[in-house]
Amino acid sequence: MNAKKFSIAALFLLPIFIKVNTGEDVIKLMYKKYAGKWYRSMTFDQTTEIYRDTSKKIQTWHESVLNPDKLRIDVAPAGGGNTYIMRNDSTYSIANGVLQSASAQPNDLIFLLGGMYFYPVDQTIAIIKKQGYDVTKLSEDTLNGKRVYIIGASDKSEQVNQLWVDKNDLYLVRIIKYNKNNKQDAIFENYIKIGNAGTETKVRFSVNGKLRQVETYYNCKLAPDIDSLLFDPRHFQKISYKN
Repeated sequence: MNAKKFSIAALFLLPIFIKVNTGEDVIKLMYKKYAGKWYRSMTFDQTTEIYRDTSKKIQTWHESVLNPDKLRIDVAPAGGGNTYIMRNDSTYSIANGVLQSASAQPNDLIFLLGGMYFYPVDQTIAIIKKQGYDVTKLSEDTLNGKRVYIIGASDKSEQVNQLWVDKNDLYLVRIIKYNKNNKQDAIFENYIKIGNAGTETKVRFSVNGKLRQVETYYNCKLAPDIDSLLFDPRHFQKISYKN
Protein backbone atom coordinates (compact mmCIF):
# COMPACT_ATOMS: atom_id res chain seq x y z
CA MET A 1 0.00 0.00 0.00
CA ASN A 2 1.49 3.34 -0.97
CA ALA A 3 1.68 6.29 1.42
CA LYS A 4 -1.24 8.13 -0.17
CA LYS A 5 -3.59 5.14 0.14
CA PHE A 6 -2.45 4.51 3.71
CA SER A 7 -3.13 8.09 4.77
CA ILE A 8 -6.64 8.02 3.32
CA ALA A 9 -7.41 4.68 5.02
CA ALA A 10 -6.03 5.95 8.32
CA LEU A 11 -8.48 8.85 8.29
CA PHE A 12 -11.34 6.43 8.75
CA LEU A 13 -9.71 4.99 11.86
CA LEU A 14 -9.20 8.30 13.62
CA PRO A 15 -11.65 9.22 16.39
CA ILE A 16 -14.06 12.02 15.57
CA PHE A 17 -13.88 14.88 18.05
CA ILE A 18 -16.91 17.12 18.23
CA LYS A 19 -16.44 20.50 19.83
CA VAL A 20 -18.94 21.15 22.57
CA ASN A 21 -19.45 24.67 23.85
CA THR A 22 -22.86 24.56 25.51
CA GLY A 23 -25.10 22.25 27.47
CA GLU A 24 -27.27 21.95 24.39
CA ASP A 25 -24.30 20.50 22.50
CA VAL A 26 -23.93 17.80 25.16
CA ILE A 27 -27.63 16.93 25.01
CA LYS A 28 -27.29 16.50 21.25
CA LEU A 29 -24.31 14.17 21.79
CA MET A 30 -26.36 12.10 24.26
CA TYR A 31 -29.27 12.02 21.86
CA LYS A 32 -27.07 11.01 18.92
CA LYS A 33 -25.65 8.09 20.90
CA TYR A 34 -28.86 6.73 22.45
CA ALA A 35 -31.95 7.86 20.54
CA GLY A 36 -33.49 4.79 18.93
CA LYS A 37 -31.31 2.52 21.10
CA TRP A 38 -32.48 3.20 24.66
CA TYR A 39 -34.65 0.49 26.17
CA ARG A 40 -38.37 1.22 26.15
CA SER A 41 -39.32 -0.95 29.11
CA MET A 42 -37.54 -2.52 32.06
CA THR A 43 -38.32 -4.13 35.40
CA PHE A 44 -36.09 -4.32 38.46
CA ASP A 45 -36.14 -4.88 42.21
CA GLN A 46 -34.80 -2.32 44.62
CA THR A 47 -33.60 -2.14 48.20
CA THR A 48 -34.57 1.30 49.51
CA GLU A 49 -32.90 2.78 52.57
CA ILE A 50 -34.82 5.79 53.92
CA TYR A 51 -33.05 8.13 56.35
CA ARG A 52 -34.92 10.64 58.50
CA ASP A 53 -32.94 12.39 61.24
CA THR A 54 -31.66 9.51 63.40
CA SER A 55 -33.96 6.82 61.98
CA LYS A 56 -33.40 4.40 59.12
CA LYS A 57 -36.06 2.30 57.38
CA ILE A 58 -35.43 -0.36 54.75
CA GLN A 59 -38.03 -1.41 52.19
CA THR A 60 -38.12 -3.57 49.08
CA TRP A 61 -39.64 -2.00 45.98
CA HIS A 62 -40.51 -3.73 42.71
CA GLU A 63 -40.39 -1.28 39.81
CA SER A 64 -41.53 -1.21 36.21
CA VAL A 65 -40.58 1.45 33.66
CA LEU A 66 -42.30 2.20 30.38
CA ASN A 67 -40.57 5.05 28.59
CA PRO A 68 -41.00 7.86 27.95
CA ASP A 69 -43.21 8.77 30.92
CA LYS A 70 -44.42 5.84 33.04
CA LEU A 71 -43.11 4.33 36.27
CA ARG A 72 -44.76 1.92 38.68
CA ILE A 73 -43.49 1.16 42.20
CA ASP A 74 -44.96 -1.80 44.10
CA VAL A 75 -43.92 -1.77 47.74
CA ALA A 76 -43.28 -5.19 49.28
CA PRO A 77 -44.83 -7.50 50.16
CA ALA A 78 -45.38 -8.36 46.52
CA GLY A 79 -49.03 -8.42 45.53
CA GLY A 80 -50.06 -6.36 48.54
CA GLY A 81 -51.59 -3.65 46.39
CA ASN A 82 -49.51 -0.80 47.87
CA THR A 83 -48.40 0.98 44.77
CA TYR A 84 -47.36 4.31 43.29
CA ILE A 85 -47.96 5.00 39.62
CA MET A 86 -46.35 7.93 37.83
CA ARG A 87 -47.57 8.66 34.34
CA ASN A 88 -47.38 11.79 32.25
CA ASP A 89 -47.43 14.65 34.80
CA SER A 90 -49.40 12.90 37.55
CA THR A 91 -48.73 10.63 40.52
CA TYR A 92 -51.26 8.13 41.87
CA SER A 93 -51.15 6.49 45.31
CA ILE A 94 -52.84 3.12 45.77
CA ALA A 95 -53.25 1.23 49.06
CA ASN A 96 -54.61 -2.31 49.32
CA GLY A 97 -55.48 -2.12 45.66
CA VAL A 98 -57.67 0.99 46.05
CA LEU A 99 -56.79 4.41 44.62
CA GLN A 100 -56.22 6.81 47.51
CA SER A 101 -55.07 10.00 45.83
CA ALA A 102 -54.03 11.58 42.54
CA SER A 103 -51.96 14.71 42.18
CA ALA A 104 -50.33 16.82 39.50
CA GLN A 105 -46.79 15.85 40.35
CA PRO A 106 -44.40 15.34 37.43
CA ASN A 107 -41.39 13.07 37.89
CA ASP A 108 -38.42 14.63 36.10
CA LEU A 109 -36.25 11.56 36.68
CA ILE A 110 -38.30 9.36 34.34
CA PHE A 111 -37.57 11.82 31.56
CA LEU A 112 -33.91 12.53 32.35
CA LEU A 113 -32.96 8.87 32.88
CA GLY A 114 -34.23 7.65 29.52
CA GLY A 115 -37.56 9.16 28.51
CA MET A 116 -35.75 12.04 26.81
CA TYR A 117 -34.65 9.76 23.96
CA PHE A 118 -38.23 9.10 22.84
CA TYR A 119 -38.94 12.69 21.78
CA PRO A 120 -37.50 14.73 18.91
CA VAL A 121 -34.25 16.32 20.07
CA ASP A 122 -35.60 19.88 19.87
CA GLN A 123 -38.52 18.90 22.11
CA THR A 124 -36.14 17.20 24.54
CA ILE A 125 -34.06 20.38 24.80
CA ALA A 126 -37.20 22.47 25.32
CA ILE A 127 -38.36 20.17 28.15
CA ILE A 128 -34.96 20.34 29.87
CA LYS A 129 -35.12 24.14 29.69
CA LYS A 130 -38.62 24.05 31.18
CA GLN A 131 -37.32 21.89 34.03
CA GLY A 132 -35.02 24.77 34.96
CA TYR A 133 -31.64 24.01 33.38
CA ASP A 134 -29.76 26.70 31.47
CA VAL A 135 -28.56 24.78 28.41
CA THR A 136 -26.44 27.71 27.23
CA LYS A 137 -24.01 27.08 30.12
CA LEU A 138 -21.42 24.31 30.30
CA SER A 139 -18.42 23.44 32.42
CA GLU A 140 -16.35 20.34 33.21
CA ASP A 141 -15.17 18.60 36.37
CA THR A 142 -14.70 15.11 37.80
CA LEU A 143 -16.96 12.77 39.77
CA ASN A 144 -15.61 9.56 41.30
CA GLY A 145 -12.46 9.98 39.24
CA LYS A 146 -14.26 10.34 35.90
CA ARG A 147 -14.52 13.42 33.72
CA VAL A 148 -17.98 14.92 33.47
CA TYR A 149 -19.79 17.67 31.62
CA ILE A 150 -21.87 19.97 33.82
CA ILE A 151 -24.92 21.30 31.98
CA GLY A 152 -26.41 24.46 33.43
CA ALA A 153 -23.41 25.98 35.22
CA SER A 154 -20.31 27.86 34.18
CA ASP A 155 -18.70 26.49 37.34
CA LYS A 156 -19.86 23.70 39.67
CA SER A 157 -19.90 26.13 42.61
CA GLU A 158 -22.76 28.11 41.06
CA GLN A 159 -25.99 27.65 43.01
CA VAL A 160 -28.01 26.77 39.93
CA ASN A 161 -29.65 23.62 38.60
CA GLN A 162 -27.09 21.23 37.11
CA LEU A 163 -26.98 18.00 35.11
CA TRP A 164 -23.71 16.08 35.34
CA VAL A 165 -22.99 13.77 32.39
CA ASP A 166 -20.17 11.24 32.10
CA LYS A 167 -17.96 12.35 29.19
CA ASN A 168 -17.21 8.82 28.05
CA ASP A 169 -20.52 6.94 28.29
CA LEU A 170 -22.75 10.04 28.18
CA TYR A 171 -24.83 8.70 31.08
CA LEU A 172 -26.45 11.09 33.54
CA VAL A 173 -24.50 10.70 36.80
CA ARG A 174 -25.69 13.58 38.96
CA ILE A 175 -28.53 16.07 39.30
CA ILE A 176 -28.33 19.16 41.49
CA LYS A 177 -31.52 21.15 41.82
CA TYR A 178 -32.42 24.12 43.98
CA ASN A 179 -35.98 24.35 45.29
CA LYS A 180 -36.56 27.44 47.41
CA ASN A 181 -33.94 27.13 50.17
CA ASN A 182 -33.23 23.44 49.58
CA LYS A 183 -30.38 21.93 47.59
CA GLN A 184 -31.46 18.54 46.24
CA ASP A 185 -28.62 16.30 45.11
CA ALA A 186 -28.95 12.92 43.37
CA ILE A 187 -25.97 10.79 42.34
CA PHE A 188 -26.40 7.86 39.93
CA GLU A 189 -23.72 5.18 40.11
CA ASN A 190 -22.71 1.66 39.08
CA TYR A 191 -24.18 1.71 35.58
CA ILE A 192 -24.63 -1.64 33.89
CA LYS A 193 -25.37 -2.45 30.27
CA ILE A 194 -28.99 -3.22 29.49
CA GLY A 195 -30.02 -3.70 25.88
CA ASN A 196 -28.18 -1.13 23.80
CA ALA A 197 -28.06 1.38 26.63
CA GLY A 198 -27.52 1.27 30.38
CA THR A 199 -29.07 1.77 33.78
CA GLU A 200 -27.76 3.02 37.08
CA THR A 201 -27.92 0.48 39.91
CA LYS A 202 -27.14 2.74 42.87
CA VAL A 203 -28.74 6.12 43.60
CA ARG A 204 -28.05 8.44 46.53
CA PHE A 205 -30.41 11.30 47.34
CA SER A 206 -29.40 14.14 49.66
CA VAL A 207 -31.06 17.37 50.74
CA ASN A 208 -28.87 20.22 51.99
CA GLY A 209 -25.98 17.81 52.37
CA LYS A 210 -27.90 15.25 54.46
CA LEU A 211 -28.41 11.75 53.08
CA ARG A 212 -32.12 11.01 52.72
CA GLN A 213 -32.38 7.88 50.58
CA VAL A 214 -30.17 5.19 49.01
CA GLU A 215 -31.52 2.88 46.31
CA THR A 216 -29.81 -0.32 45.15
CA TYR A 217 -31.18 -2.06 42.05
CA TYR A 218 -30.99 -5.76 41.22
CA ASN A 219 -32.71 -8.19 38.82
CA CYS A 220 -32.65 -5.51 36.11
CA LYS A 221 -34.33 -6.96 33.01
CA LEU A 222 -35.68 -5.75 29.70
CA ALA A 223 -39.47 -6.14 29.57
CA PRO A 224 -40.52 -5.96 25.91
CA ASP A 225 -43.92 -7.55 26.58
CA ILE A 226 -44.91 -5.35 29.52
CA ASP A 227 -48.63 -4.54 29.66
CA SER A 228 -49.31 -0.79 29.48
CA LEU A 229 -52.42 -1.33 31.65
CA LEU A 230 -50.08 -1.87 34.60
CA PHE A 231 -49.58 1.90 34.54
CA ASP A 232 -53.30 2.73 34.45
CA PRO A 233 -54.69 3.38 37.96
CA ARG A 234 -58.26 3.07 36.63
CA HIS A 235 -57.62 -0.60 35.85
CA PHE A 236 -55.35 -1.46 38.75
CA GLN A 237 -53.74 -4.87 38.55
CA LYS A 238 -51.66 -6.53 41.22
CA ILE A 239 -48.33 -7.97 40.13
CA SER A 240 -46.71 -11.17 41.36
CA TYR A 241 -42.93 -11.04 41.52
CA LYS A 242 -40.40 -13.85 41.52
CA ASN A 243 -37.03 -12.95 43.00
